[in-house]
Amino acid sequence: MKKLASVLIAAAMIAVMTVCVTAALEASFSLTGPASARAGNSIAVSFKADGSGICGILADITYDTSKLTYTSSSGALKNWRVEVNGGDGKLQIWAEENNSFKSPINSQSTVITLNFKINNNASTGDKITVKANVTQVSDGYDELNGLTASYTLTVSRPLSTDSSLKSLSVEGYTLKPAFSPNTTEYEIDGEVEYTLAALAVKATANDSEASVETSGARLSVGDNMIRVKVKAEDGDHTTTYTIKAKMKQDPDYVASSETGLSGLRCSEGTLTPPLSDDVYDYAVYVPYEVTNADFTVSAKDGKARAQVQGGEELSVGDNVVTVIVTAEDGTTAEYRITVVRMPEYTVTVDAETETQIETLPDTDTDPVTGTDTEPDTQTDPQPDTGTDPETTETVPNTTASEKDMTGTDAETAGEGIVAVLTRNVPMWAVIAAAVGGIVIGLIGCMLVLSSLKERK
Repeated sequence: MKKLASVLIAAAMIAVMTVCVTAALEASFSLTGPASARAGNSIAVSFKADGSGICGILADITYDTSKLTYTSSSGALKNWRVEVNGGDGKLQIWAEENNSFKSPINSQSTVITLNFKINNNASTGDKITVKANVTQVSDGYDELNGLTASYTLTVSRPLSTDSSLKSLSVEGYTLKPAFSPNTTEYEIDGEVEYTLAALAVKATANDSEASVETSGARLSVGDNMIRVKVKAEDGDHTTTYTIKAKMKQDPDYVASSETGLSGLRCSEGTLTPPLSDDVYDYAVYVPYEVTNADFTVSAKDGKARAQVQGGEELSVGDNVVTVIVTAEDGTTAEYRITVVRMPEYTVTVDAETETQIETLPDTDTDPVTGTDTEPDTQTDPQPDTGTDPETTETVPNTTASEKDMTGTDAETAGEGIVAVLTRNVPMWAVIAAAVGGIVIGLIGCMLVLSSLKERK
């Protein structure tokens, strides 16, 4: 029994020792980046750690300042605090786990990414090296030091700026002039047969890294322009070669004589009458403020040409604009548009008339009572003077030019006696006098009647 207990105790001790050995701090480091880059390029170098239980790192990074320039850092490990200090050939990385030891490095992880720019003086084939010297790595209990890592890239050749062609030809035809890389304009010797749908253009770039793009090889009857665009490897330098080609007309083809218009529009005003077939004369009315009229013309046949003449610096009145349409077969038609610019609108007032209107008094209004004293019939009532109406003298209307009037004549001309007598008397006085007259008349009548009764 004692032997069995001793065996079990020994096994337990071996297990504990094994666990302790397994839990020992382990760490390794590396620097990674592109294998090659060109002068002037930016590169990213990743500082990586691998191991178990890593919670703190202190490392020095060195590089050749004649080839590299440090610009920035990025991509710090999550739940870690990472600082990069220094420069001018030496950087110091200080990194620690920042999550209460819950996020140690237990597998390969990028601690930080260092960004550099390759200096322009770096030559093709140069080797550029970045080194890391890890001075301390810890799991919070144990420490390691003396670990290193390095990274090397090769400076590759710069991107080519060559955008020239090594050769250019058209299958079945000869170019004029003969091809030369420095000559960019050509034409096909002779005309291309109308039966050929497209030309076979062969173009080879002088630099194998350059790209070549051809357009316009599908031809139509008449003049055509083929373009061969070469883009250099750097993407910035381009050269375009052109080839003129004229395609023959089908001998059985009949050219169109269509000269009609599908659209005719003026920038100002409306066309009168509306555009219609077989009508060649139109008119457009524009206000005085319009000095130019622009016309938009569309021919029914896409192969016809339309030309507009006139429409600038319009004068007041009629201005003729002509549209000449030339059909494919040379037939022409002329459309005539009369642009009528209206005269300037002005309002004029005679100075004498304006003065009379402003100063003419209102003779119909009583100056005292403010009431209308002149009946609408323009006829003044005449008092009973005992004179025969037929013998009453009528005063004709006269003007100042026909008769010189005194102030009294001017005031009383055309007015009745009552109107003259009462014109400057208040209305209440006129009413009182009338009532008094009536009362006196009644009293007189009563006295007369009383006297007659007494006589009887």
